[in-house]
Amino acid sequence: MGLEPATFYAALARRAPFVLSAPQSDFILGAGHGDVSIFCGQNEAIILEVGRYNPREVSGKVIKLLSCQTGKSLGPDLVQNGAVAFMGYTDDYLWVMDADMAHKPWADKLAAKSLMPVVDSLNALLDGKSCREAFNIELAGYTRNAAVEEDELLKSCLEFNRNNSVLLGREDARIRQRPPLPLPFKFIPPPPIIT
Repeated sequence: MGLEPATFYAALARRAPFVLSAPQSDFILGAGHGDVSIFCGQNEAIILEVGRYNPREVSGKVIKLLSCQTGKSLGPDLVQNGAVAFMGYTDDYLWVMDADMAHKPWADKLAAKSLMPVVDSLNALLDGKSCREAFNIELAGYTRNAAVEEDELLKSCLEFNRNNSVLLGREDARIRQRPPLPLPFKFIPPPPIIT
């Protein structure tokens, strides 16, 4: 048993690897292109499509898709076919980014305003919070970031994402908590700096 989940990136973000690994997990996180009834991986390869997957792939799982419009038809279909909970978006997912930072969006201060609420929500799930608690953390992140945002485009993107976020299924569902990684030594914080 490994400490990391199966990760499919680039050429591996296709249906066949997904089908082999999905039944082994209690959580599916997908970040890719989507539409009302499909979720895609690399080069628009369809990974999940309404009516074209085995319910065994999603049964008993919490599913989060950071993908446009999958909350309209695909999300409800996943829950109807056994997913415990689904989190996604009923419309496009929007963010503004610095094109020079496309290869490392986590370091992009513009993209972080939209993406960090999602990251915070995912960390809450991994730390043992319920789907509702994690979902509320994401919504609160959009609200907090929009409240202090001066750029009207960024503010409207944050509000749009918040208003199109959806949680379906069992709100009390939880995934296996990630194991703590103990440090080989005790961390002692540095003394405060007095100026």
